Amino acid sequence: MNQTTPARSFGRFALSSVLSAGVDLAAFEVFCRILENFIASDPAILAATCLARGLSGLINYLINYFLVFHSGSSHGKSMGLYTLITVGKTLLSGLLVARLTLFLPALPRVGLKAGVDTLLFFVNYILQKAFVY
Repeated sequence: MNQTTPARSFGRFALSSVLSAGVDLAAFEVFCRILENFIASDPAILAATCLARGLSGLINYLINYFLVFHSGSSHGKSMGLYTLITVGKTLLSGLLVARLTLFLPALPRVGLKAGVDTLLFFVNYILQKAFVY
């Protein structure tokens, strides 16, 4: 059972998210640069979002399971729910970033992605705490 206080749990969740966001942003840019050599910009952004989120999501899940929420739930159940939330959040992030790059072309796509993902962070914490761990 989790003996961590809510404030400490949120703090650890935030640190885990910052680490995962760094992985996500770096991988996103690398994947965009690679994919844009083969496909158009919008599909490249969506694909790069999915690939980067998959990598950072695995890292984030493991940190949250063991270090943030000290979960005792089965990996099958918690990973399934985590994946469902992450897929929804990933699709929303990718679609919003792809659209925002059209409306705000002067802004760097990584900056737009960081802004979108910051807003999704708070929803993510509530959903993970309530349903995943």
